Amino acid sequence: MNSLRLRLLVSAGAALLIFIVLTGFALNRALESYAEQAENDRLQGLVFSMLGAVEITREGVANYSLERVPEPRLAQSESGLSVVIYDQQGAPVWQSQSLLEQAQDIAPVAVNEWLFSSSDIGGSKVSYGFEWVVEGDDVRRYTLQAVDIDSPLRTQRNQFARNLWWWLLGISLMLLLIFLGLLSWGLKPLRRIRSELDAIRNGEKTQLSENAPAEILPLTQSVNALLDHEKNQRERFHNATADLAHSLKTPLAVLRNQSSISNEATEQLESMNQIISYQLQRASTSKLKPLTKPLLVKPVAARIIRALKKVYADKQINFQNHLPVDFKLRFEENDLLEMLGNLLENAAKYGQSLVTITGEKNNVIIEDDGPGFPENAQAVLDRGIRADTRQPGQGIGLSVAYDIIKLYSGELSIQRRSGKGARLVISFKE
Repeated sequence: MNSLRLRLLVSAGAALLIFIVLTGFALNRALESYAEQAENDRLQGLVFSMLGAVEITREGVANYSLERVPEPRLAQSESGLSVVIYDQQGAPVWQSQSLLEQAQDIAPVAVNEWLFSSSDIGGSKVSYGFEWVVEGDDVRRYTLQAVDIDSPLRTQRNQFARNLWWWLLGISLMLLLIFLGLLSWGLKPLRRIRSELDAIRNGEKTQLSENAPAEILPLTQSVNALLDHEKNQRERFHNATADLAHSLKTPLAVLRNQSSISNEATEQLESMNQIISYQLQRASTSKLKPLTKPLLVKPVAARIIRALKKVYADKQINFQNHLPVDFKLRFEENDLLEMLGNLLENAAKYGQSLVTITGEKNNVIIEDDGPGFPENAQAVLDRGIRADTRQPGQGIGLSVAYDIIKLYSGELSIQRRSGKGARLVISFKE
């Protein structure tokens, strides 16, 4: 999971899910507790109403007055609400009309004791122990039990619980959308930094903006310091190399003009002069800024071809520029001129009558119909080694082109075309 946005989103989603589930269970438990208490209170009130509506005779028969108890469900068969009176042995002596089956014996409840429990078939059950004075000092103990398995409160509670989970689901989705908006807003500085880095890579900017939040300001400052340091390092290297090469060229020029030196020494001086020229050229390309704008290649190649046609007019070489019109590379124009100039000149020098240049994606291909490269073709890229010593020069041009290509993170591939000439493929990263 390499996406910071995805990490935050998954973490927030997990935390939100845990919170919603715990909140739902807590609210549901609180609702159950409240509903249970309300149901017990309702049944407790029904017990008191029944005590005022029942008359127990000496024979133990209970007479019930429906008018004195405002609960019509007691007279409805299988309504779910039932009341049973038990004697002190726990045997039923009276039961409401709503209970069709014969009530079973129970363990009697102590006088003035309330017993709240759940019914065996669901619902709430309240039992209350009381004494009844029949005549004189004849005191008898009874237990009145009220059971409701289809309470309206329970139905409402279940409906509310279902609605509660739907509401929590809706709230969680809404909170998740809000978090997505906050996440997008919070990551906006990082997206801006990414955009600025792209602009630096494209050569449109040189530094990151330091108008950043305090948390990422040290990062932008460190990147800017790194960019400054890299720029200064390149400039120091360029200046040192250029100064050294220039300081050597003057003494060499003096020595070359001496008439007393031998031909062998003159050749060595010429070789040294070419090497110094190469280092000067390399120093100029070391000023590379890898953060350059894309440059159209076809017009640059056309300029070089026009110049080479004049230089090699006697060979009447057919130059074919097949580069696409919109083909671009991230290059400084001078470096592109130097690189393509050296490679095209090398092709014109060794080619017989045809030199072509094509481009596709980030690749440039230069071909000629000359003798081609030998088996150790890649060694041509080593400084000072030439593929054909019959031609003048020290192989410097190809090495300079190769150095420029490497500075731009590219690769130069020399391919043999037996009997068809040479093929150079320059590849750059996208």
